[in-house]
Amino acid sequence: MLFFLNAPDKQISYLYEQLKGRNFELSSFDNLFEFKRRITKEKPDLILVADNMKEKNIVDLLNAIQAIEDINKVPVIGLVTSANDQSAIAFLQNGAVDCMHAPFSIEELTVRIHLRIQESELKQHFTSSTFFWNEAQEKEQGKRTGIFKFYDEQNTEVGNVLVKEGRMVYATYGSLIKEDAFLQLACNENLRFVFSDLAEVSRTQINEGITNLLMEAAKLKDEIKKQEGEKLEEFKILIIDENRIARIMASRTLKKLGYECKVTSPEEMTVRFMANFTPQLLILDYQDSERILNMLWPNPRTEKDIPVIIYCDDDIIDINFDRIKNHIITGTVYKRKFHEEVNLILQKAQIL
Repeated sequence: MLFFLNAPDKQISYLYEQLKGRNFELSSFDNLFEFKRRITKEKPDLILVADNMKEKNIVDLLNAIQAIEDINKVPVIGLVTSANDQSAIAFLQNGAVDCMHAPFSIEELTVRIHLRIQESELKQHFTSSTFFWNEAQEKEQGKRTGIFKFYDEQNTEVGNVLVKEGRMVYATYGSLIKEDAFLQLACNENLRFVFSDLAEVSRTQINEGITNLLMEAAKLKDEIKKQEGEKLEEFKILIIDENRIARIMASRTLKKLGYECKVTSPEEMTVRFMANFTPQLLILDYQDSERILNMLWPNPRTEKDIPVIIYCDDDIIDINFDRIKNHIITGTVYKRKFHEEVNLILQKAQIL
């Protein structure tokens, strides 16, 4: 079932007849009132919207369609009848899943319609990540064997968790594996998932209780975000550096100021370690900072996350930067000046 929303147009009328000849069930509307009234009676599988509607521009038109609760998940394909490239941009920026330019190819449009409907059906089978914790515990209690597959907003699979007889035996998410991957997947509210039962799973590198991992994930989720508006009685600081002497010296400086401080090397650093210690400030050696940031923030770090200070050896000539690739950082300092500038560093991290 396809709904057309368009003003009278020869190209659209011809396309309508061609689709009708391919056994699509079609209904056409030239105003939103009739369109909305029909929605109360039946729901289309896909909506085709042309850029020639006079009563509303593309942005207002798509916003009006998305505001209709019964069809806000129905895919929309934009039909660009003019040579104006801005119409295509407006469609894609405001909720359309696809668009086509005139002259329209019936073969191409038919393929796109089937593809977008299939994607929509798959998307509707996804479960929000907010329900993962309950689902994971159910699989543990039922001693189920299978796989959780996680998808991002573009329906791309980004990670998975393998379960055997209710135990977590493997997980992957980006460059992370095992427990670290599980913790990040469990805490990412922007993902969706599906679970599939399996007779057997091939990868069994670990054997962890799901409830215990979820307890760790809960702690990570609660503490990883900077606590806005609250003055904590205690600040915990984590220093990650391969250079043992440099990290010990920085730690001694911070401990003299009364802060709880731990140090570790990049090789020993894990998401699990982060979750257990739950620091309010990270100090990272420049050389390994990108890898550590990618581990802790698969989605780029923002200013809302806990502060991160990068400290550098003298071979880094210019330390006036505020990003490591896509990750925003709080501040930078030379290691040899750390003890002199520690108060400035803590001010940047909003600790002082």
